[in-house]
Amino acid sequence: MTYIDESCLYLKEKKCAICEGVCKNDAIDLHQEAVKVEVKVGAIVLSPGYEIFDPELRGDYGYGKMENVVTSLDFERLLCATGPHEGEVLRPSDKKHPHKIAWIQCVGSRQVAPGGNSYCSAVCCTYTQKQVILTKDHDAEAECTIFHNDIRSYGKDFEPFYHRTEQLPGIRFIRSYVSIGKEIPESKNVTIRYATAEDGVKEEEFDMVVLSVGLNPPAEVEKLAAMYGIELNSHGFCKTNPVNPIETSRPGIFVSGAFQGPMDIPESVFSASGAGSQCGEFLDHRRGKLSKERIYPPEKDVAQEEARVGVFVCHCGANIGRVVDVPAVVDYCLTLDNVVYATEQLFSCATDSAHSITETIREKGLNRVVVAACSPRTLEPLFRDTLREAGINQYYFEMANIREHCSWVHSREKEDATQKAKDITRMSVARVCHLLPLQEIDLPVNRAALVVGGGIAGMTCALSIANQGHAVYLLEKDTDLGGTARRIHYTLDGMDVQAYLHDLVRKVYQHPSIHVYTDAIITEAAGYVGNFATKVKSERGVTEIKHGAAVIAVGADEYKPTEYLYGEDDRVLTQLELGEQIAKGEERLINAQSLVMIQCVGCRQADRDYCARVCCSHAIKNALKLKELNPQMEITIVFRDIRTYGFSEDYYREASNKDVKFIRYEPDDKPRVEAVEEEGRP
Repeated sequence: MTYIDESCLYLKEKKCAICEGVCKNDAIDLHQEAVKVEVKVGAIVLSPGYEIFDPELRGDYGYGKMENVVTSLDFERLLCATGPHEGEVLRPSDKKHPHKIAWIQCVGSRQVAPGGNSYCSAVCCTYTQKQVILTKDHDAEAECTIFHNDIRSYGKDFEPFYHRTEQLPGIRFIRSYVSIGKEIPESKNVTIRYATAEDGVKEEEFDMVVLSVGLNPPAEVEKLAAMYGIELNSHGFCKTNPVNPIETSRPGIFVSGAFQGPMDIPESVFSASGAGSQCGEFLDHRRGKLSKERIYPPEKDVAQEEARVGVFVCHCGANIGRVVDVPAVVDYCLTLDNVVYATEQLFSCATDSAHSITETIREKGLNRVVVAACSPRTLEPLFRDTLREAGINQYYFEMANIREHCSWVHSREKEDATQKAKDITRMSVARVCHLLPLQEIDLPVNRAALVVGGGIAGMTCALSIANQGHAVYLLEKDTDLGGTARRIHYTLDGMDVQAYLHDLVRKVYQHPSIHVYTDAIITEAAGYVGNFATKVKSERGVTEIKHGAAVIAVGADEYKPTEYLYGEDDRVLTQLELGEQIAKGEERLINAQSLVMIQCVGCRQADRDYCARVCCSHAIKNALKLKELNPQMEITIVFRDIRTYGFSEDYYREASNKDVKFIRYEPDDKPRVEAVEEEGRP
């Protein structure tokens, strides 16, 4: 499908249609009519995504009335090389570069007001930091202010990303609720009112205001749910199985991506992989019944021909084109020996671009190809395939990495980056001229799998693989399966973890294709993809396991504090230990008059510069359970940022409504714990 921009003259006034005439592949047909197609399938994956919250519906923060108030999605387009100003950040009112920009967080999220969403949209804090960094790349002198309640940089490597943003010159993170003051008629600048503990209420003027909008359920979600017979949750997203967020309420229909609930790109990818695996498990009885072998054209022998090299230089949107002068690289390539064709492409990995490479090989008689783009790690197989489609040996291909090795690391040195891109491409051209054709051979693949780690993740993975017809060897270093889950008794939404865990262990031991090794230690690992050999010492003795693939699911260990009197006073517990005592009904704990929880112990610091992600929800879960058992208990949670992302935000609000106290502290002023005498004991 070819995307036709809504600004197209044909669609507006029926005048142009030039694109239809020049399209090489007849991919554009402006007269095409809708056709209903019936497709019979055995499983369905729903991935309709989400909608952006529209602040204009409620008139939030002057959006739609004040020209220089834009949403984060509007601003994203301004940053993009394919955007309205080709990557220049210009404000709407006068097309001038804004120097002083404010971002307002939680627009449409974490709100109980009509028209808002009570949940946290999960992605806004991090995408705002990305936009701030890119703004500073555009204008090193720009002043950027982020107004927020909590910074929720909870994903992998996101905490260092937050620190990187925080340490840029001219960046301020201000913890405050805000309101729009007014638009100044002469300049069209916008004022923001906010309050801080140090300065009280202030009103400050900004050239531009960006609203960090949250995520709504996809459009017409009720119609979609009715069509497929699935249930929605209270927020309008897909209702899923608490122990399997890939499963909908209807067997055979799975969900992935943000239709599950607000999530970022990596989690969307994880869930897509999970949905694919569960479809494979669900349809295992049909595996291989409909597959067809792909037929390529006969391969031409060009080994004795003089090298005729084609070079395709990718803009990669703004990733390369914003830094490297791509047309200059193309012109330079045309001066190189053996290069008979060179061109630029917006996205070389796009389907139409890859097809264009194949067609150009045929039309120009190319026998060597260089693509100057990104890392070969992900896209080299795609481009090799384009050579095979053109009848050329796939190993006559070379990839020049002018993104990771050039534009990304030299984003502020555009002239030098362009020269380096020329050098990298020139070296690739020189190398491709000396490449020889290679032939792939088929090797036998061991169909068994090894899963290292017998916690919930490892056992779930082992069952999925085994249910798809493969033998699985499951290794666990402890004497029992279950991992850390053996110490968890309930989840934030009330699920009985121990009941689920016992059922999972039973299924693993009863499955004929799963071989469990406990007390297992790996002593040696060797082999290559499809054929590995792992030596294991376990209760069964020393065993060599041969397998074609391995899954590492070793989990994580609880941090054992060296601070706050932990290990010195038995009244100081970790959250896991607290949960265990609650489950046991320890009277001394349940009847206590007060309890304090300290967050971010052992993380978000120099030696562990990451957010452990689960601690805030774990604390609120235990606080709510204690309030249920003893409503009079005074519970205080001392925190830096409460990171109850997604639907967990509702439980944060519930805890606050049940009089759980939340007190914020700063990293340079951590809480202090001192032992005091307790009645009846020292």
